[in-house]
Amino acid sequence: MTSAPHHRTTWARVLTHRDPADGCVAELARWTTPEVVAEVLADHGRGLTAQLDALPTERDWVSECGGLPGAVLVLAEVDASRR
Repeated sequence: MTSAPHHRTTWARVLTHRDPADGCVAELARWTTPEVVAEVLADHGRGLTAQLDALPTERDWVSECGGLPGAVLVLAEVDASRR
């Protein structure tokens, strides 16, 4: 019996608005994972922004983004993906 193939989330799948050679991808990879960025993009940054506004959240988004610098970069991607 074979299981369904596991599809790993890649930066190219998450950051469709970026050129893969763009330095933003390498910078984000220093702080977080494509899975975290995909989840932040999926909720349009609401959870991460709520935490930065000191509102209660179910997840520690800032930590998952690699800290405050990573969180800022991820929110910049939310903005860039809307253009």
